Amino acid sequence: MTIQTNAYNAGSAVSHYTATSPSSNATHPSFSEEMYSDPEMRPYLKQYYEKSYAPMRERIAAMREDGYTPRTIQNEDGSIATEISADQYEAAIPTFEKWLEGQQTIIPRLRESVETALQHAQRSVENTKANHPDTQSDVRTVFSNGDQILGYVYKNGGLVTHDAGSYMRKFNDQADLLGLSGQARVDYITDAVSRHYPNVDVHRYNNQNAPTRREFSERWYPDHNVEQAYQSRQAEAQSNLTRQEELYRRQQNNINEMQSYLLGLMEQA
Repeated sequence: MTIQTNAYNAGSAVSHYTATSPSSNATHPSFSEEMYSDPEMRPYLKQYYEKSYAPMRERIAAMREDGYTPRTIQNEDGSIATEISADQYEAAIPTFEKWLEGQQTIIPRLRESVETALQHAQRSVENTKANHPDTQSDVRTVFSNGDQILGYVYKNGGLVTHDAGSYMRKFNDQADLLGLSGQARVDYITDAVSRHYPNVDVHRYNNQNAPTRREFSERWYPDHNVEQAYQSRQAEAQSNLTRQEELYRRQQNNINEMQSYLLGLMEQA
């Protein structure tokens, strides 16, 4: 496609959508969503749009030339699926105007979503490493019947119960109604269980004497391999981080490729 340079000032577009580094004379792309509604950018964006969907249109043309008929196949789970036809492929291609609209609205949200997911994955890895088995647990109260654990309360007031201790959930619901949280919630649930069920053994802890994660597991869940569970959490967190880093890398590559292509067109105009 030939860019008609007599319809706008190409030089002003280059100047507006690039930035010069203060430490050098290098010029770098600094494109933003506003360029998609800028009349001066439409010819460049149209050429990029055509380039992006060219392979798909070539595939559609080849399917029609070959008289390709979509097959209906049965998947391993027994479900039936039909291949996409040339018409369906073509219908999936947005018009240029719809593409511009998506670049202004949908794409920024997708980019933000990818960045947020990456940040969460990074924090998950950091938190997993920090909370190894020999660090202090967040358990502040344990309810038991001898060596049988009935439930426990975290320092944020969260209550965990087993079937034998499910009756304690009503005190958790009452704490919800009272809007309690943190230590006040811990105290409320602990005191309520102590008053109503005096036969329940209550083990109270604070920030100084709370058991480590390993100690808590070995005391109340002897069949649970705390070290193996920790290694599994680490591996899962790292695997998720690797996936999110790859998604982010692809996103940045796509952004850089588009900006480089547009900048090249603008400089040639």
